Amino acid sequence: MILERLFVYGSLKCGGEAHHLLAGCPREEDGDLSHVQLKIHKGYPMLCNGNSTVAGEVYWIANTHWPDLDAWENAPNTYKKNLRSLDDGRQVWVYEAA
Repeated sequence: MILERLFVYGSLKCGGEAHHLLAGCPREEDGDLSHVQLKIHKGYPMLCNGNSTVAGEVYWIANTHWPDLDAWENAPNTYKKNLRSLDDGRQVWVYEAA
């Protein structure tokens, strides 16, 4: 099984509407992502390039979880998955504006 980090900042966060999609995924120390801005798209937060910093949660995601997450995020049509570096240097996948 392959595990990769995912940075979440909206409906996938603990207490969020879609957090159940991360059931069984270990949570790591939270982190900050710079050079982004948060906007609202159809009632949901969406990241795009900018000059702000967004705090979020970090989870280890098994390859079996990605299809459900991609479906929730309507990737790659509404959101796309990009590999980014958090401020502390960790590499994470992030769903951002497509």
